[in-house]
Amino acid sequence: MSSPFNASDLGFGSYAVIAGFYSSIGMVDAPLAASILGAVIGAAVLAVVLIRVGGVHAHRLTLVLAALTAVAIGIYEAAYAKEVLISLGMLVIVLMPVNWIGEFVVVAALIVLGAEFRSYWLIVAALYVALRLILARRPAGENQLLTRSPWRICGLLLALAVATGLAVWVFAGVPSDSFRIDANDTAARQANTGSLITRFVDAPEPLGGMINSTLTSLFFVIPLPMVLKFSPYYLVIGLIFALIWISAIRAATKAGPGAPLLSRLVAVPLAFLIVQGLFEPDWGSALRHATPLIPLVVGAVALSAHQDRSSQNTGQPPPGVHTTSPEPTEASGKTPPQRQRTTMTSQNLTSANGSSGHTARNVLSDYLSHLRRWWWMSVTGLVIGGLVGWGASALMTEQYTATSQVYVGTGSAGGSGDAYQGVLMSQKQVGSYAEMADSRALGQRIVDDLQLDKSAGEVSSMITAGAHKDTVILDLKATSSDADLARDVANSAATQLQAMVHELNAQTAPEGASGAPQLALLNEAESPSAPSSPNTMMNIVLGAILGLVLGAVAAVVKGLTDRRITDASAISEIVDSPLIGTVSTTTALANSHTLDFGAAPSPATEQFRGMRTNLRFLDVDNAPTVLAVTSGMPGEGKSTLAVNLALALADDGESVVLVDADLRSPSVATYVGGNLQSAVGLSTALAGAAVIDDVIQPTATEGLSVVTAGPTPPNPAELLGSRRFGEVLAQLAAQFDHVILDASPVLPVTDGALVAASADGVLLAVRHADTTTDQLSDAAASLSAVNSRVLGTVFTRTPGKNDGRYGYGYGAYGTTRPTAPTAAAAAAAHDESTTTVPASAEDDHDSVTVPYARGAHRADSDPS
Repeated sequence: MSSPFNASDLGFGSYAVIAGFYSSIGMVDAPLAASILGAVIGAAVLAVVLIRVGGVHAHRLTLVLAALTAVAIGIYEAAYAKEVLISLGMLVIVLMPVNWIGEFVVVAALIVLGAEFRSYWLIVAALYVALRLILARRPAGENQLLTRSPWRICGLLLALAVATGLAVWVFAGVPSDSFRIDANDTAARQANTGSLITRFVDAPEPLGGMINSTLTSLFFVIPLPMVLKFSPYYLVIGLIFALIWISAIRAATKAGPGAPLLSRLVAVPLAFLIVQGLFEPDWGSALRHATPLIPLVVGAVALSAHQDRSSQNTGQPPPGVHTTSPEPTEASGKTPPQRQRTTMTSQNLTSANGSSGHTARNVLSDYLSHLRRWWWMSVTGLVIGGLVGWGASALMTEQYTATSQVYVGTGSAGGSGDAYQGVLMSQKQVGSYAEMADSRALGQRIVDDLQLDKSAGEVSSMITAGAHKDTVILDLKATSSDADLARDVANSAATQLQAMVHELNAQTAPEGASGAPQLALLNEAESPSAPSSPNTMMNIVLGAILGLVLGAVAAVVKGLTDRRITDASAISEIVDSPLIGTVSTTTALANSHTLDFGAAPSPATEQFRGMRTNLRFLDVDNAPTVLAVTSGMPGEGKSTLAVNLALALADDGESVVLVDADLRSPSVATYVGGNLQSAVGLSTALAGAAVIDDVIQPTATEGLSVVTAGPTPPNPAELLGSRRFGEVLAQLAAQFDHVILDASPVLPVTDGALVAASADGVLLAVRHADTTTDQLSDAAASLSAVNSRVLGTVFTRTPGKNDGRYGYGYGAYGTTRPTAPTAAAAAAAHDESTTTVPASAEDDHDSVTVPYARGAHRADSDPS
């Protein structure tokens, strides 16, 4: 684009709105910055669409359309101002949720585009509503005549095109292709078949208009006229339109009640393309107007490909289609070999990537979470970008611009027709005079006129000439670091250009008579009072926006490349075991690594009590007695987890022995404290220097005993992988209800895997924002290689949260004196306190503890 025009030069309508937009952001005289903004916004629309639908890897056609979008954005979004604002409307359409509020906002956005830019967007809004409702209808069953196919979609679009043409005739009173009539108002334009589409059928209205507009729409699909015109440029554009049409129609066949986003991404482009047949007779302009909508077609094709792939992988029908098998017969109990019955449901299930019916991750939500997590990168980029813009402005030399204006006119002694032809000639000649103003010849004239100590090339580089739109006014702008010099050069340029044009016309005209347009000085330049550049505010804003974008990109890239686990759902995707609990970061755990389960309940102790409860129901039929606690890497909280889990089990009246099986880096004795001796321990018993009963040490906590690691042996792996280790565990399991093993991490050494293989089950600790997905995957693979039984995972060192729910429940545990209960409440409490767990449960010998009675002992201590 040459430049966004000033609002005062444009009058009313969409151009004035566009000029006002660029004026408000300080880009009236900055075409390069405006072009960059257009390309950035257009690319952002494509990026948001791809993020919402889950990427472009689904189909080759999606890749082709995405590449086409990038090229179109580079050509059109950066060259035409209006498409920038339309892209902002498309951005709103893409981001809206797929519910009635989102649909209302989508239609409102289309209406705003119609009110501000082109009235045909109002028709697009009406057609969008119609297409959206039609595409959301359930396809017919397989035994019915009606089915959703590309041919039926084409028939639907043809019917809508005819209906739209009739509506234009009824409500506007003009043919539906009236814009084509206006564009081909002269015989010369009708003969120029290289750019415009002439009227095909001269039939009475409204039939003629509907036929012609419908044929134009069809020619967007089948670019036969482009072939007949032998125009490579328009042939390429025709093929692009055919690709867009066919892609949108193909995606429309996959739309339905189970894919509301797909219906939206198809309905908007199809509605717009129908309207293009009514109003746009030029393929180049039509492609320019359709450029902001191509990202929607990309998203539609990607979503339909996702559905196809999901159906092929799962063997299930597309989203919204559910199959139910016949009921088994009573006689055989088997399902008879009948064909499955297909039924439709109008679920509004939109998956994360925008498609429906499959369990893909919410890619957009993931990206937003990356932005939230690394928000400081965006803020830093914003600040640094603004400072760079300000610093660049401070380092730039101030430039002053002075402007003189000349009038280009042609004298005419004839009638109004000759005057009109003279105006047209002057408008066409303005461009030639602007080229002359930038020439070295004029620069030399100015040097001679002002006696400047500069070369002709230096002076010509100071001058910029430009014409006002549809006028015969030529601006001559001179830019210099000296305001007075800029004024003098601008005025001299106007004077010398007049003389230069007069001399050239006299030389080329026969016998000295010339009908060529002449120049007259309109406005002299004045010394500018303020510099024209640098525009500090614009540079700061552009720098801040660019910094914000780069910071956001850096945040997303950081999130995508950061393999650290910060969400519990990521654990379940890697380890096929349940998450049995989380351990938040607390002051007590950070300082002493242990919790006081005899004190008032706290969020941390309640987390371990909940973990204790979950352990009992992990495997009711084959309850583990020997439980190993390990992690992938050191420092992930596995020892803290083992110690406090043992304390929680002992707090419930069970006999627990905590064994420090991390012979390389023992820590249990330090964490538990007391008078525990490390001179003898597990390594002593495994080496045969002592029996296991001799190294069991009691603790201050009732029900909890500890076996320390003992002296560090030279061969820990051999000891832990020996038969003796299994015998020791069997002896401990016979004496205690629970044997908790604090094992080594499984990735640095093989000790942890050996311990896990000897245990009845394993708990795997995963540290928040520290353990990576690769480490967790490798740890799970190592445990699986030794046939260990991973009972569950524990998310450790998660960020602590102040949850008021814990405070509400503390009164029931005795921290606050309860009010006197009613008789009914007391009876209910008595019934609850005497209720026992059914015999089929793991703890068939446990009685349920009264809510305010801590550490009730078991009724039967026999582990059998």
